Amino acid sequence: MAIHVIQSQRIEVLVNEMLKTIRQPTSNPLQVLQTQHFIVPSVAVEKWLTEKIAEQKGISANTEFHHRIRAFQWAAYQAVLDDKDRVRQANIPRIVMQWRVFYDLQPWIQHEQNPLPAEHALHRLIQRIYDSAEQLSQGLEKQLKKQNMLYWVADKVSRLFSNYMVYRGFCQKGCEGVCQCQSNWLAVWGQQKRLNLKQQIYIPKNFESEEEKQAALEIAAFTQEQAEELEQWQSWLWLHIFHADFEKMQEIDLQFWQALGEPENPNSCINKLPKQLVIFTLLDLPPSQLLFIRRLAQYMDIFILHYNPSQEYWADMVDPKWKLNMDARIKSRFIREMESQNKTVSDDDIAAYIKKYNGEFNADMRESHHPLLTRFGKQARDHFSLLAALSSGDEGEWYDLFPEEEPQHLLGKIQSDVLNLVEPVAQAYDLDPADESLQIHVCHSSLRQLEVLKDRLIAWLGQDDSRQASDILVLSPKLKEQESLIRSVFAAPPSERDLYQKGQQKSQQNQAALGHQLSQDSVYLPIQIAGISSLDIHNAWRAVVGRIALVQGRFSFEEFGDWLSLAATQQRYALNLNNIERMNELLANAGFKRGLDAEHLKRSLSADDQDYRFSLKFALDRLALGVAVPEHCVVQHTLSYADVQSSDFELIFKLVQIYQDFAQRRDWLIQHELGQAKTVEYWLKQLMQDLSEFQDAGVDVLASVFSLVQKHDRMLTLASYFDVQSGQDLRHLSLPLDYILQEISAQLETQLEQASPSGAITFSQIGAIRPLPYKLIVMLNLDNGVFPSRDQQLAFDLMQLLKPQLGDRSRIEDDQGAFLDSLLLAQDSVWLFYNGFDVSDGEVRDPSVVVQEFVQHLELIVKHPDRASDSRLNLNGVEIPAQLKSLYHLHSLQPFDQLRFAESREVRFKDQWYRVAKQMQQETTPREAWFGEYPLLPQDVVVLDSMQWIRDVCFPARAYLKAIGVENLQSDTAAMNHEPLILNGLEKYSVRDFLLQHGTQDAESLLQDTLPVGKTLNATFKTGLQEQQYLRDILQQFADEATATTQQLWKMNPHLHIRIQVPEQPTKLWCSVVAASARPKKYAEVWLEYLFWVAYQNTEQQDLERIVVCKDAVIHFANIHAQQAHEYLAQWFEFWKHAQQYPVLLPAALVLKMKDKKEFEIQWDEAQSDQVLNMESFVKHWHDGAWGGFIDESEKNHPDWAFIFQDSETEPLLIEAFQQYSHRLYQPIIENYESTKNLQKQGESA
Repeated sequence: MAIHVIQSQRIEVLVNEMLKTIRQPTSNPLQVLQTQHFIVPSVAVEKWLTEKIAEQKGISANTEFHHRIRAFQWAAYQAVLDDKDRVRQANIPRIVMQWRVFYDLQPWIQHEQNPLPAEHALHRLIQRIYDSAEQLSQGLEKQLKKQNMLYWVADKVSRLFSNYMVYRGFCQKGCEGVCQCQSNWLAVWGQQKRLNLKQQIYIPKNFESEEEKQAALEIAAFTQEQAEELEQWQSWLWLHIFHADFEKMQEIDLQFWQALGEPENPNSCINKLPKQLVIFTLLDLPPSQLLFIRRLAQYMDIFILHYNPSQEYWADMVDPKWKLNMDARIKSRFIREMESQNKTVSDDDIAAYIKKYNGEFNADMRESHHPLLTRFGKQARDHFSLLAALSSGDEGEWYDLFPEEEPQHLLGKIQSDVLNLVEPVAQAYDLDPADESLQIHVCHSSLRQLEVLKDRLIAWLGQDDSRQASDILVLSPKLKEQESLIRSVFAAPPSERDLYQKGQQKSQQNQAALGHQLSQDSVYLPIQIAGISSLDIHNAWRAVVGRIALVQGRFSFEEFGDWLSLAATQQRYALNLNNIERMNELLANAGFKRGLDAEHLKRSLSADDQDYRFSLKFALDRLALGVAVPEHCVVQHTLSYADVQSSDFELIFKLVQIYQDFAQRRDWLIQHELGQAKTVEYWLKQLMQDLSEFQDAGVDVLASVFSLVQKHDRMLTLASYFDVQSGQDLRHLSLPLDYILQEISAQLETQLEQASPSGAITFSQIGAIRPLPYKLIVMLNLDNGVFPSRDQQLAFDLMQLLKPQLGDRSRIEDDQGAFLDSLLLAQDSVWLFYNGFDVSDGEVRDPSVVVQEFVQHLELIVKHPDRASDSRLNLNGVEIPAQLKSLYHLHSLQPFDQLRFAESREVRFKDQWYRVAKQMQQETTPREAWFGEYPLLPQDVVVLDSMQWIRDVCFPARAYLKAIGVENLQSDTAAMNHEPLILNGLEKYSVRDFLLQHGTQDAESLLQDTLPVGKTLNATFKTGLQEQQYLRDILQQFADEATATTQQLWKMNPHLHIRIQVPEQPTKLWCSVVAASARPKKYAEVWLEYLFWVAYQNTEQQDLERIVVCKDAVIHFANIHAQQAHEYLAQWFEFWKHAQQYPVLLPAALVLKMKDKKEFEIQWDEAQSDQVLNMESFVKHWHDGAWGGFIDESEKNHPDWAFIFQDSETEPLLIEAFQQYSHRLYQPIIENYESTKNLQKQGESA
């Protein structure tokens, strides 16, 4: 029984040695049936090792993996000790520790002010929680804020104490009885004592000046003050919450060793443990766990297969930066001593003193030797230092297996130097310009990095048939942020089925060409993003949580629509995209803006505001009533919806079902604050029930989420570690549901510990898959400030403030170690990517400090071709060492940059970007129109709708976009998500128009889907009534009622028929009332209606009149006969055809703009009618618009004009359109326009 250490720099060697240990001959035939136990640092190593065992043995079976030593330690306790439940209860999960801290501290945040006296140990901590909510006034909101802050504190404390139990909770000196070690913090706190903080704070011993000494002492005093404050409340929490449980853990450990008996004469329970244990590589090695392994090795054979990058002894090697600082201090101190004695100091004197100092203080053992190893391998050095205690051979064998190969490239040179701990020699390595083992890629953005990477990987895989996608590992410091970009760039090409569907309407030849083109442009590289939950799982979980969480917000139309569109929601309620689209249309038309129902809206509205319209229930009530009464009327105070179709009945039923599901869960997230607290167990059961509901509907991706919730439920069942006699029971622990959802979501978001290799190109977080060999290792986003990551620094951590101890872990050192492992384990190549240019301004940006130090090392060892070691090159602003030019690859901002395809070193393919770049290289010629001739309909007769045609010619942008088949969609999310507080112009018009069309009887009830909420409702309705009455009074000066109209088909010519609006009965006066202002565009629209009517009547008399009563004016046209109408219309149709092929800048809203609403501004030259005398006024209006911020069709910033012209110059086109068409089309309108001054005054007074 012994502990054997086998170390190597090659993981493959360690695998072979591991296979030898598990193949050892045995006389017991049943030995092959025994389970082989492995301790591995991660899931990644477990999966990789399983595959290697299967490759060598043909099968990998009867193996059990434990992730890290602690997991095996508790498995051993469970196997040996009889009281299994007690062992399970003692092993407290971190999440349960967090819940307990929250549970115990929660009573102290229920008051308005901090109830603890100032001298209480927790006073400052609780006061910080109260301060976080100090600015809030509402009781419920304030309590929620304090509760959230407390839960955050509980999370940090649970992580702290989990670390303390591993690194600061064991005896280092083997004390008899009660441990007296100052490093055993938990024992000190358990004895109600305080740490000797002054002894554990680092203070330099040598100072260059009195000022430096004073500054160091002040920093030490400040650090001590911080540490004392933290220790005060941490020691209290530990003593009162976890000390008793930790003692139970230590008692279980004691019982375990007692059960095993003496190593020379062990008890029979030793048979419950495996005969041998294999520890395959280490990423962390807490001294307490190493102590457990060493003691256990007295009862079984333990093999530690240790990855060591160097075969030399380097446990005492130091950081080169630290060494430089130390040498500088020694030199400075010697110079000061000599100067104080009035002696001159030469360089030889300084060198002799340093040599003497090194000899006296054994400084050679504190050399750096290889800077990369000692700078980035600090944790690996600590692990080696801890294991070095086993090298004497007293506890087992020590094997060094370091096969050495002659380096073939620069990467091999670095690996060889680290292996042999060779001190770097300046200008010693001749770099082959064709050496591609190391590459540094400088890009502008993360997206560009991925685009470059894809091209490079395609080329790399194509260079050697033996290379596989599984040989590639791509690492990133922020994988979650890049996930969407990775899936976009490396997306799979369309399937053959998709190609068939796209080509159904095409000929076979065109379809084949389409498939060929896609196959050229879409080289598919299989990828696997490790450690990140799939998008399907994330969205399915959103669907489950949405029914609980959406009701706690505004519950807007947009949020509800997004939730409906989730695939899991559609599966749960048996919907499809067409159903979702129709549901959204129904809800929008029925008036849903925001809010679930009246009860939900009451939470955010004042007590005096009882207008609960525009909620989901308001819309559903209208739709449900519309099923029985499909017309616009009020039945029992509910306004029915008129446009319900029979096919909508099932959708409305499902919407009602969805509403009921939301209403059932409306208070789940706030029941704790409402005094209806539920236990954690209750919430977990509810979540499992909801998840089962979705799974039963076929949402299978939620299986992993269900198992995660089940895991939390099992923890509650097993971890009944509260003292029942004290009245505390974890089953009665109550927590807000929101915190449980946060924990589950956080575990789904970051599953880095579950990252594992795959058979495809593996993308992983830096540090998640190590230490494993790959042929090609790529590291992305090595930007300054991004890598090494500083996001995971733990708040309130005393271990960071006080002196570190051998074996402590650091996130920064973890990232540096992962970088070093990638360099040393890559078998062929390492590619480093960083953003060297700011994408917004093109400024040069530095890479990560780690990359900078690595480049400095390469600059030192690589020989300069011209022997000018200080020569540097400037490539597009990036300064690089001249001898490293072949390593650097500077990439363009865009993938279609022409220089990219001209550069010989650039990997490029004849893909879509190549064709774009080729097109850009062609000679500059006038750009052709990107649309074809407007195609006539295949039928002989074209039928137009006059109203649509009039709108198109009055706003030519619409005619142009319609002709080329483009619809410039504009979203109006504000209108969808907010109930109207005041009505805009269009909504006011709809109210006036409704009153004009339907009268005033029950009008207020019939308009409840339109009228604003709040106090403006009555005012708006009364204003609408007054305006409606005013318009009727004006109308009665011309006619008793508005003229009834009908639609007729007018055959303008044999090939053109137009549906036009004309009076229903023969009449010479056509009067209309419009509940809107007489905007300039309205004059052109009425004029064209009048021309169609006159042309349709085909009379030679000039006795037809057209009158439109508007809110602020009366539009009156007359005295036109049929021949004139035909001539005017012909010119308008000519203009329309031209506007379909070219964008014509002649909107009616601009040409007919008026001065003070009294007269038209436009003035033509009498001699030359195509010249507009005041053109500058129209140009100014086109560029700047009217005052008030409202953008209409007369401005270039209108969305349709902006979409057509983008950033092109438009002023010449505007002037040309005015010269060509304005007089011919609009001069007859202005000339014919008649309105009595009396009517105008009446309109103005409105």
